[in-house]
Amino acid sequence: MMARPHCVVVVLLLLAVVSGLEEGASNPGFVARITRKGLEYARQYGVAILKKELSTIELPDFSGSFKVSWIKIMSYEFYRLKIHDFELRNSDLRLCPRQGVRASLSNNYVSVSGNWKIKKAFFSFDGTFDMKVDDICISAFLNLGKDQSGRLTASMAHCNNSIGHISIDISGKLSWILNLFHERIENKFKNILEQKICEMVEKATTSHLEPYLQTLPGNSPCERRALQLCSAQHTQLCLTTLFITLSLSCSTVISMIDQVASIDYSLIGAPQVNSQVLDTPFKGEFFGQNGHSRAPFEAPPIRLPEKHDYMVYFAISEYVFNTASWVYHQAGYMNFTIQNQHISPDSPIHLHTSSFPALVPQLARMYPNMELELEMSPESAPLLMFTPGNVTLMPAIDVQAFALKPNSSDRKPLFQLRVTTSISATINVSSDRIVGSVTPGSKLKLELKHSNINFIDVELMEVILNYYALHTIYPSLNAKLEEGFPLPLPVDTYLNSSELQVHEVSETWGLGGEF
Repeated sequence: MMARPHCVVVVLLLLAVVSGLEEGASNPGFVARITRKGLEYARQYGVAILKKELSTIELPDFSGSFKVSWIKIMSYEFYRLKIHDFELRNSDLRLCPRQGVRASLSNNYVSVSGNWKIKKAFFSFDGTFDMKVDDICISAFLNLGKDQSGRLTASMAHCNNSIGHISIDISGKLSWILNLFHERIENKFKNILEQKICEMVEKATTSHLEPYLQTLPGNSPCERRALQLCSAQHTQLCLTTLFITLSLSCSTVISMIDQVASIDYSLIGAPQVNSQVLDTPFKGEFFGQNGHSRAPFEAPPIRLPEKHDYMVYFAISEYVFNTASWVYHQAGYMNFTIQNQHISPDSPIHLHTSSFPALVPQLARMYPNMELELEMSPESAPLLMFTPGNVTLMPAIDVQAFALKPNSSDRKPLFQLRVTTSISATINVSSDRIVGSVTPGSKLKLELKHSNINFIDVELMEVILNYYALHTIYPSLNAKLEEGFPLPLPVDTYLNSSELQVHEVSETWGLGGEF
């Protein structure tokens, strides 16, 4: 799916100069790079949008007077001015180090028609006119700023234009009188048009760009909370919260992932601009819905390879994924319980004391006709590791086994295992989201930590847990990873023809793509 034209322009321009950003900020989790190829794509669509905007200029009526010797002072008026064609012939959009994005248009043309009339106390005449304006030059600098919450703001830093030549053709009775003063009329029209051109360029910035920046990439926590309160029909509280939401500039640029986590996409520093690329840093940190406590590790530096084959590049460090892992681990989302009801009826293995005569010979005698329960929890948040072409993690998991007494909530602890394994992760992009999947990198390895039973066949237990992991745990985890999380793109903007690369030196996962 392709983006709407003005969406494409916005996403390419939104990463332009950002003023007033804090110095000394921490390393980003995301870095977005716009190349000259991407800028050229923006230029093509930007010209189409600007042409449409300039064609809608409402030119004001203007009037004046002149002195003719034999009838003294005569008044004139030009009205119902209408632009018929606005041609943007030569355009250029380029990056200027430490300045931003400069748009320049030259050798442009516009044609205007309308009505005129001249009057004196005892008579008046009217007619029509056609005007051609050549060699219009427009130059503008786009300046994007950052508010206190990390959201982007847009403004036109500088705009000027010039008009090279105007010719007017006036028709109607006594038109020859106006033609005597055509230079004065043309200069007056020139001043009006020069003023209106920059007004329309600024209007295009505020009407298209500024509102669109607010879609990057989701609601803030207070906005989201207001929606939750309203949906819960807490009428008075809803009105109060919405008032606060609309009255204050709240929180940061947040995208809610689910009921457990959100991701912070606020800007953390000024873009690095040179004549070839523009790199913009995003925080890219996951945090829990119950609080924005920081993960106990820092983001590594990100250094993108010097490649310019694609329009846009995203560098995503381990930090983004590992803050997600830390948040879900802190929330207990990685803890899970395996009961007999979770086992398929067709499975050759069931969690029952009578099913393990070889695994634990005395189990059925000590706890006859009882179901078993396994509680599994990672010792710590599993962290992803990037190596060239690979993404892996090596979790260590505690497994505690219990015997469940019939018709009772009482559990008898049996034994505790430590499970280690290697997991291979695959990361992909689905138009505007990062998705993933995992496969076993190695079989589960078990270590007996404690036992209330004399003998346990650990090797046979490995077979059982590997079977369950392959048929239950991995499919469940992949279903969650398939939901993914959003890239920092404005609404209705998508990537296609993307290519993914994993690097170790820069500790980043790289994505290049086209709009």
